[in-house]
Amino acid sequence: MLLRLFNSNKAGLQILFPAIAIFLWLHALLYPGSASQVSDLAGPLGRLLVNPVTAIPILSHLLAMILVILYGYLLIQLNAQHSFLKTRSQLPQLFFIIICGSLLNLRNLSPALLSAFFIIILTYRLFKTYKKEKLVYNFFDAGLLTGIATMFYIPAVIFLPMLLITLILFRNTVWQEWLYPWIGFCIPFLFWGSYLFITEQSLNIIQEEFRKAFLFQGKVYNHSLVQLSFYGYLAFLIIIGSLHMIRTIGNRKIQSRAFFIFFLWLFILNGLTLFMIPSAGIEIVYTGGISLSFLLSNYFTTCNNTRFNNILLFILVSGILLVIANEWFEFIPAGYCIF
Repeated sequence: MLLRLFNSNKAGLQILFPAIAIFLWLHALLYPGSASQVSDLAGPLGRLLVNPVTAIPILSHLLAMILVILYGYLLIQLNAQHSFLKTRSQLPQLFFIIICGSLLNLRNLSPALLSAFFIIILTYRLFKTYKKEKLVYNFFDAGLLTGIATMFYIPAVIFLPMLLITLILFRNTVWQEWLYPWIGFCIPFLFWGSYLFITEQSLNIIQEEFRKAFLFQGKVYNHSLVQLSFYGYLAFLIIIGSLHMIRTIGNRKIQSRAFFIFFLWLFILNGLTLFMIPSAGIEIVYTGGISLSFLLSNYFTTCNNTRFNNILLFILVSGILLVIANEWFEFIPAGYCIF
């Protein structure tokens, strides 16, 4: 049964899940096409690191695949450290690869993908503060990481309130810890401002970067009916997982409950990103996939090993294989638009 297999810690899964990522990226790696343009929402570090790579499309696709596999592994280790899922399941990596890799337009290196790394490390730092008795400096680190993430991808600034929300969820009232996030967040911008000053550029460039980010319009992407059906099925699973979470969260340990509330707020901030910065578009999947991966993993690690739940997982795996097959053979061509 798929549930029993995927909820195990068998070594074969450590090969199977990355293999799914390779199959998802294989067409892009073999037929890389032309270089993709760097997002208008890229910060200075995003442009600095991504622009050279866009000249070599195959390298851009390869790095994106490696990073998505790495991020999925980091999510597994996050649960291994704090045990907020029922088991030390490897499902978070599977769901993160599927959620991010199934989007054809995002299989290349981008500032948003690089920025997501710092959001994951930020989550590591914040989780370590839970119920610590003494004063901690993790919130300074978290503010610094948020600032660096914003330097890669401007919409990442939306995650700054996550640090304040975490202070309420995890900490007792220690007034110094409320100052640390702001200090850490400002440091990367001090370096940016210093660089502009030394190179005799206007400091208004920083303000202009943010102004443009909030004014750009969203992009339109073409998807096939197969892809849209798969995304619709993912949405169906997310609804089931959410209802299951609502029904069972009262029975969770206090720490586990706090961590899932953290992921809920992280997901809400992703939604606000799309509302406040429409041009962010589907790139929010990289950070939104963190919350959704744990939501779906929670469902499939705590649900009963019934035929219905095994069928749900079987349809998901079959769906991603169908998406891959359609990309190769195009039996249903792209032509449906989605923002």
